[in-house]
Amino acid sequence: MRKLAVGFFLVCTAFISACTPDGSNEFEEVNSWIRDNMEENYLWNERVPKKVDGSIPSGAFFGSMLDPNDYYSFITNSPDILESDLDETLYTSGVSPVFGRFSSSSGIFILAQFVYPRTSADTAGLKRGDIILAIDGQPLSTSNYQSLFYSESDSVEYTLGEYDASQNLITEIEETVTVAQREMELNPVIYNDVIEQGGKKIGYMFYSEFFEGENNKYIDSVDVVLQDMKMAGITDLIVDLRYNPGGSFSAAENLANGLVSTSAAQNEEVFVRFTYNDIIEQQIIDEEGADSERLVVNFSNDPENLGLQKIYFLVTGETSSTSELLINGLIPHMDVEIIGEETSGELFGTTMISGESATPPNTYLMVPITLKYENSEGETDLALGLQPDIEAIDDLFEAFPIGDIEDPLLGAAIQSITSGAKSVSSSSFKVYESLINLRAKKRGKILFRD
Repeated sequence: MRKLAVGFFLVCTAFISACTPDGSNEFEEVNSWIRDNMEENYLWNERVPKKVDGSIPSGAFFGSMLDPNDYYSFITNSPDILESDLDETLYTSGVSPVFGRFSSSSGIFILAQFVYPRTSADTAGLKRGDIILAIDGQPLSTSNYQSLFYSESDSVEYTLGEYDASQNLITEIEETVTVAQREMELNPVIYNDVIEQGGKKIGYMFYSEFFEGENNKYIDSVDVVLQDMKMAGITDLIVDLRYNPGGSFSAAENLANGLVSTSAAQNEEVFVRFTYNDIIEQQIIDEEGADSERLVVNFSNDPENLGLQKIYFLVTGETSSTSELLINGLIPHMDVEIIGEETSGELFGTTMISGESATPPNTYLMVPITLKYENSEGETDLALGLQPDIEAIDDLFEAFPIGDIEDPLLGAAIQSITSGAKSVSSSSFKVYESLINLRAKKRGKILFRD
């Protein structure tokens, strides 16, 4: 397994900068462990101090060496919380949420991005675009919206609301839905279809996360979809990554081999290159050679390769990490059309370093940026996100079911395929502000222990 992590985390640890009153070195052991590992692993390790200051709390010491552009590396003294978020199973009712609010209000609401098929939420009739205002009778607020939604209760009661576009507000509709929750693995291939329009056979796949699954079962599920589309004789393919936060590099690599042009696969052209600090890069070269897959990953011939010359991606600001790596890696090798909104702009990889292996052991866990990725043409500056070729707004207040050709993003892609028209969504902006979903951010990253 490649020891790399595609993506990053938001900094979630407060750094308290204070020296001990007596000038002691009570933090020296942990800070020495931090310094040594950051010097070896951190992408900008020239910023790591040569000496350890044992009088500074460990969080502050870690933060003092971060690059000014690094908003993502972090350290935590609660690794159990992080590890539960990274598990491929979820304790869920089946609703995939986006948390939002109006700029003029402090009230929080949840919009269902989609509902996983064959879950309790699906059985209860919840659907894409539904609005949740309270959970178990508690109105949502900035301080509780994530803890309430991600609680591990066996059942939850959702209080629903409706949106009034004329007044730009949401009101309760005095309707509640009680749904069961349980821990489960969820197939990330939510929906697939072959759409026949304008003499074209257009494949469509909605892919929610890059997960391998036990014994690669979710990689296999992607392969089955590609096989079916190949047998159906599709002329074009739309891959919907609008809510895909990233995940497994292996899953992305597998999909890339199915999507890339046949010539690029047969010639094993470069998919992605990884850049590390000088210490790691030289270590990889010494141990594995300059062509190590930890430095450069090439496409490979794949029986599921669709033989297409052009691919269409549906994206939003929640499309990030491995999703962006996939799109960016394909761009030099085929015609790629991006439809929707500007993506997140995550171009770094991280690794997980646990204090359990330190001497002596400690309870900290570090997640520093260790690599930066680029495609075969050296394009890596995605800080502003991938820009759409066709702009279309994903407005969940006017949501269509996944796969509905009236959906603005899917409709724009179909129109581009069938007529070449570059239509623009009738809605030019979202009327609400999306709030951070820490669970999705964490689950979108692949991390490996030291």
